[in-house]
Amino acid sequence: MGNQDYIVKKLRQIEILPTFPKIVSEILALISDPMSSASDLARHMDPSMAGEVLRIANTAYFGTRSFRSITTMERAIAVIGYEHLGYIVLQMPFLGMIQGADTTFNKKLFITHAIVCGSLAKLIGAYATAAVDQNEVYVSGILHDIGRIIMYRYFKKEWQEVLALIKEEHMPAVEAERAVYSVDHGQVGASLLELWNLPSAIVDGVRYHHLPEAAQQNRESAFATHLANQFAKRIDIYTDLENFDDFAARHREFCQAASESTDAVIIHDEIKFLSSAYDSLKSAKGLIEVTAGDDDTGSGC
Repeated sequence: MGNQDYIVKKLRQIEILPTFPKIVSEILALISDPMSSASDLARHMDPSMAGEVLRIANTAYFGTRSFRSITTMERAIAVIGYEHLGYIVLQMPFLGMIQGADTTFNKKLFITHAIVCGSLAKLIGAYATAAVDQNEVYVSGILHDIGRIIMYRYFKKEWQEVLALIKEEHMPAVEAERAVYSVDHGQVGASLLELWNLPSAIVDGVRYHHLPEAAQQNRESAFATHLANQFAKRIDIYTDLENFDDFAARHREFCQAASESTDAVIIHDEIKFLSSAYDSLKSAKGLIEVTAGDDDTGSGC
């Protein structure tokens, strides 16, 4: 089908919450600012974001159903926490494109992978051999697969061709995307984020998460996002987090392989890293359960 110029032209015609880039930039800056308050964050949210934050804050996961309902944004933000808030803000505009129980897109699988990858990317970013903004690499981890939503939503015919290649010819998803679209979902997602003027480290993390060695700039961010994506694919949050000893034994080899694969990220304290990952994923599991719903259909591509 077409080429990257065609994709970018199409992206320019897409109106996905026009205020989204500005809102995200402002909220991420506030989340990163130790002097910011819940009131500061509440003032920068649009009504749809505020409604989702209130809904999630009032779920059983956050222990609020047995008490009075949370009705203020300040209280909701305090209950949810800044990192979980970041996920909600980042994913909302894109998840709204996935309509109902579409059997060609597994929304629950997508959400689960995105949250796990974002959590791990932030941790892995701390082990980069050059300075990496951990909040930016967290964002690239969360958003690394948004190109797939764009492909699914705005290039329906081509999306079906990709699914056919995966099913009938057992072609890996990324190779199928390149065969049909001439680009992969990382490049599509990065092109959209670039149009929105998001920081280059986030854009490159998304663009190169399948091919980090091709990154000319922001190399450490690209490798952190890539490794987080690889690690996230190994994780089953429903069976993998029963106890830390089993988790560490199962995934210690990942730390060794990651450090051997690149000089951009060196995990020099495996147990400390795995302990942090375990705790972060335990926390993320609860958020997944209240945001992903029960959509078990689709391929997830």
